[in-house]
Amino acid sequence: MRKLFTTKNIVRIAIFGVLSFLLYLIRIPLPFLFPSFLELHVSEVPALMGGFMLGPLGGCLVILIKTALKLIFVGTSSGYIGELADIIIASAFVLPASLIYRKFRTKKGAAISLVAGSTISVIAALLANAYLLIPFYCKFYGMDAVVGLLKGLFQNVTEDSILKYYLPFSVLPFNALRCVLSSTLTFFLYKRLESALDKLFNEEPKRLIKQRESCILSHMISTSEEQTFLQGEKLAMSLKGGEIILLSGDLGAGKTVFTKGIAKGLGITEEVTSPTFALLNVYDGGRLKLYHYDCYRLSSGQEAEERGLTEFFGDKDGVCVIEWPQVISDVLPPDVIEAEILYSGEGKREIKINDKQTKS
Repeated sequence: MRKLFTTKNIVRIAIFGVLSFLLYLIRIPLPFLFPSFLELHVSEVPALMGGFMLGPLGGCLVILIKTALKLIFVGTSSGYIGELADIIIASAFVLPASLIYRKFRTKKGAAISLVAGSTISVIAALLANAYLLIPFYCKFYGMDAVVGLLKGLFQNVTEDSILKYYLPFSVLPFNALRCVLSSTLTFFLYKRLESALDKLFNEEPKRLIKQRESCILSHMISTSEEQTFLQGEKLAMSLKGGEIILLSGDLGAGKTVFTKGIAKGLGITEEVTSPTFALLNVYDGGRLKLYHYDCYRLSSGQEAEERGLTEFFGDKDGVCVIEWPQVISDVLPPDVIEAEILYSGEGKREIKINDKQTKS
């Protein structure tokens, strides 16, 4: 929460909120496909980007700012019921998408998050229309007026069959189109806009790592999982953000245990598991985020870049722990921390930690 409400993030949220409102003003009617009162817009794109960049709460705040600006400058013709439904439908899109992307911050994760958010948003739109909007409009404007608006597309519609026609043939395809368009724009524009905002705030590209003032060098023999865990926890105490830890060792050497220790040292309470199949697990809730990679199933550094896995290298709000780093050695920055866990006799592990820096 404290990290969200920094000056820079508040400005980001405000920018996204204004962009969302401006996009709301650009509405495209599709009279040959949908009733005249359904106008297509992509105002949720900035909210999705805000959710991806700042988390679910940031995305929802963008939605609220857009709605507030709409009420101030445009007003309401629905007694605020339409605005309430818009908040529900947009939040149903942004919340699940940003929650999933927060956990799986890759291109594949972004695609999955947008599909999930789209699905939930369409369902929310169906429910909101069935139980909130249509009953309100029928009462507020009169049943005959609502039926008349639908007659142009559905000649056989009656008072008893409004939902039968309107939900599957208007609400469902209209909101599916809205979500597909917003998702596509978000997927292809998000990283570009994030880079532009970084430049606006004079932030270093996330791929760059600041040189640390002092080397971290440790060499010890661990005789138990507890000692391996404590060594990881000890390392975490010295981390300030932006570090990349290259974690190597044979299968079963204790790399996951060591990473659990790092998570504990960062104040992360979530259970750390091996990201073998996910490639990247993201853990939040501590003083720094933990990006835990397993590159065993990758073919090269180029594949890591194509999957968006390298975008967190040097993130000053997090720490990267990379298992099987040799697979992506061609895209790793020069300043890294190498942690090697080697078998050293029965029940023993030799743990070497070395901070490699670029000489200035």
